[in-house]
Amino acid sequence: MQLKRDNYHTTEADRHYMSVSQYKDFLCCEALAMAKLRGEWIPPINQNYQVGSYIHAWAEGPSHLAEFIADNPSMFTKKGELYSQFRQADQMIATLADDPLVMFALTGHKEVIMTGDLAGSKWKIRMDVYNPDGKRRIVDLKTTRNINELVWSTERGCKVSFVDAYNYSLQMAVYAEIERQNSGSMDWAETYIVAVSKEDPPDKAVISMADDARFARELYEVEQNMTRILAVKEGLIPPTRCEKCAYCRSTKRLKKVLHYSEIGL
Repeated sequence: MQLKRDNYHTTEADRHYMSVSQYKDFLCCEALAMAKLRGEWIPPINQNYQVGSYIHAWAEGPSHLAEFIADNPSMFTKKGELYSQFRQADQMIATLADDPLVMFALTGHKEVIMTGDLAGSKWKIRMDVYNPDGKRRIVDLKTTRNINELVWSTERGCKVSFVDAYNYSLQMAVYAEIERQNSGSMDWAETYIVAVSKEDPPDKAVISMADDARFARELYEVEQNMTRILAVKEGLIPPTRCEKCAYCRSTKRLKKVLHYSEIGL
């Protein structure tokens, strides 16, 4: 299957290829991941997603921003202005556009699609910004509530940065490896996150993700996890339900009475 801009996020593409988001779905809840692949579960679009998509469209350029506005009329008034609940997005864009380092980091080819082989499966990636010149640079644009605030991670048992909370090191490790395969290079490209916060006024940062040892660990874990994930995806073994995600809550059927001491386990 040849991936293009208009079919990258389709269910058909997800059936053919593994991606970071799909991989995370399987780790979170196998039943959820399979329901998405079967077209039985479409996550509701929330306001945070719409704001992020709007800012990404701006980063791609004027024509893509105009296309986004035309495709998302529910976000805009008849005058073409953002409704109040989305208006902060323009302030976030202004914060990014006003910073020379940010704009330098965002220089390059936009929304570049690549495919590669990893852990016995075909993978797809879509880089927000890719600069193939010199040392090669991959940049991902992220929106977050607060860049410097630490948040609790149940998995790690401590507070972590938003980068670790969403495991962006995994994403950048996969991107770097797939890019390395496509470029024919021996080393990984430089990887960065351009982050902008939803505060008033917004904060911003250009964050280096350089950590070869961390990338190696992330890719090793992918190798370890993919045997089961592929078996589930190919229908060889049934998916396990987490009973906590939105999909499981919406399809749950009670089989027993819960004792109060079991709550939260």
